[in-house]
Amino acid sequence: MSTAEDTDNERGSALLALARRRERFERLLTSISDLLVLIGPDGRVRFCNRSGGADGPAYPRPGDRAEDFVAEGDRPAFARAVQDVLSGRSERRDLLFRLPDGAGGDRVIEGTLTSVLEDGRVVVVELLGRDVTEQHRVVQALRSVNKRLRAEQARFRRDLEAAGKVHASLLPGGFQTERVLIDLEHKPLLGVGGDYVYIDRQDAARPTLVVFDVSGHGIASALVANRMHSAVYAILNQGSPPPEMLGRLNRFIFESFSDLGIFATLFGLRLDLEAGRACYCGAGHPPALLRKGSTGQILQLRSAHLPIGATADVFVGEPAREVEIAPGDLIWIYTDGLTELRDAEGNMLGIDGLTRRLQDCPVHEPRPGSARRCLRKVLTGMKTPQDDVTLVLAAIR
Repeated sequence: MSTAEDTDNERGSALLALARRRERFERLLTSISDLLVLIGPDGRVRFCNRSGGADGPAYPRPGDRAEDFVAEGDRPAFARAVQDVLSGRSERRDLLFRLPDGAGGDRVIEGTLTSVLEDGRVVVVELLGRDVTEQHRVVQALRSVNKRLRAEQARFRRDLEAAGKVHASLLPGGFQTERVLIDLEHKPLLGVGGDYVYIDRQDAARPTLVVFDVSGHGIASALVANRMHSAVYAILNQGSPPPEMLGRLNRFIFESFSDLGIFATLFGLRLDLEAGRACYCGAGHPPALLRKGSTGQILQLRSAHLPIGATADVFVGEPAREVEIAPGDLIWIYTDGLTELRDAEGNMLGIDGLTRRLQDCPVHEPRPGSARRCLRKVLTGMKTPQDDVTLVLAAIR
């Protein structure tokens, strides 16, 4: 065999091998899940690994203009991106486009255009696309849900602000005469809450102070607190002493809300400024603190009875107790949001810690705003409260 024949045979074998490799390569390209399109310098499709059918997306065929298979609304942007890469203005462009799915809808394709260079010039543009239709639908659905949630949250915030204003309007202002100052500071956790204060000032010489704390916090607690406010107002305006008020209020809450598991703690205090005595009764509430002006000693006025709404009868032992009071004495009544405060290490303040902080609170000349200053001192260095906090100061003059 001549040398020329050998060369021809070798060339034929090489061409056959290349054809087989090309066939395998094309089968591989056709089988991959991503969309691969090769676009020539004339903007026409050289190759596409997908073939469109009557029931599926209309993928491009060799010879088609690249943008013709894209949904009409996306064609201008797609054509500009292809030209940017073909002209060399950009080596790579990321884009999102739609293509008709053959059923009246669209498939969403996330793609990347990349230039292929030969001798420094663009010979083909490679489009590698990924079908993200389902992800896109999920994202759109999430956006729609988030939009509705944001609208609901905005409406809830407006309602909460309105409820907070209503709740705040029911809290009393301070009360003072030549013989006594009653001052208070209240900070709800959620704008509204279950802490409440009522001051009966019908008899300036015998004012009555009631502090209660409905279980939980938020709108439900605030609604129950408002109901309790109305009941306390009605009962005390009939001239009832604190123990009778406590008993009647308990019956009302137990009969109305026992099935909901709602209860409240309460501390009631009636000051008899002429007799120099105070009558008090508490139902599951933290002890009030009486600082004697003559000695600086702090006494705890403890609650003896069960929380309101827990049982049909909350009384344990004597309905009420009495304690002597004199000019210079201070009485603090508070809710458990203060004793449950935690410091930076996570330690709870507790009654003893609160007592120490109030002991150092400068109230030498009690005046409106004293409760705010005391509360600020108590909160200093503590973590954000996790409950409503209320502090009431009664200063005997």
